[in-house]
Amino acid sequence: MLWWSGRQIAQVSPAKERGVRVHLDARKMWQTKDVWAASVEQGKRYAERWCAARLYPEMRLRAAVARMVDDTPREPLPPLPALPPTPEQLQQARRLAEAGAKELERVKEALAPRRPPAVTKPRAKDPMKAWVRAGREQVIPRY
Repeated sequence: MLWWSGRQIAQVSPAKERGVRVHLDARKMWQTKDVWAASVEQGKRYAERWCAARLYPEMRLRAAVARMVDDTPREPLPPLPALPPTPEQLQQARRLAEAGAKELERVKEALAPRRPPAVTKPRAKDPMKAWVRAGREQVIPRY
């Protein structure tokens, strides 16, 4: 298998009829190809050359193959300069900041220590309510 930019571009697999089957898929849909090779080594060399010619057309073939099969880590490219934000992006950022502030207030309120309940005066108990409450407890519930 041959990988390029995190994508499989060539696969060499055994074939039933003869030799090996080489499936090539470089960049575009119309640049796919299935070929036969006598051996795995021949199929691998063919795949490297075919893919290098399509992925690096500006380079000489030998240099393109060497670059494609080289697996040493490369230094990442410098980041591109940032574009100025569009009015829609500014509006979205403002709305997200407002929503975040409201959510933060809600969380702080939920995490705040609870106040003890206010002391209320005891009410005079009505004997009639106690009788009704006692009567309800004696009723057998129906299921």
